[in-house]
Amino acid sequence: MFKNVASQKITVFAFDSTTNLPKSGDSANITAYVSKDDGTVTVLTDTSATEQDATNAKGYYIFDLAQAETNGDKLTFSAKSSTANIVVIAQPAVVYT
Repeated sequence: MFKNVASQKITVFAFDSTTNLPKSGDSANITAYVSKDDGTVTVLTDTSATEQDATNAKGYYIFDLAQAETNGDKLTFSAKSSTANIVVIAQPAVVYT
């Protein structure tokens, strides 16, 4: 990832903590966040995840990053789902630009 550059993406992985299986069809319920240089955790501008492929990449969702969201030396990404028992993990969680 490049510092302060537009048109980059982050991928998150969602799975059901009850079954440990990937969760498809949850894009409307996932919210992603960024913390720049260990600062405040803020919601990403892109509030609608795109599911990569419900058949061949179950559980993987992509968010677009605004240029300002990459303007840090250390970017920490996190995400959550409003769906019960769904855990979402950023891939990777920490990026050094």
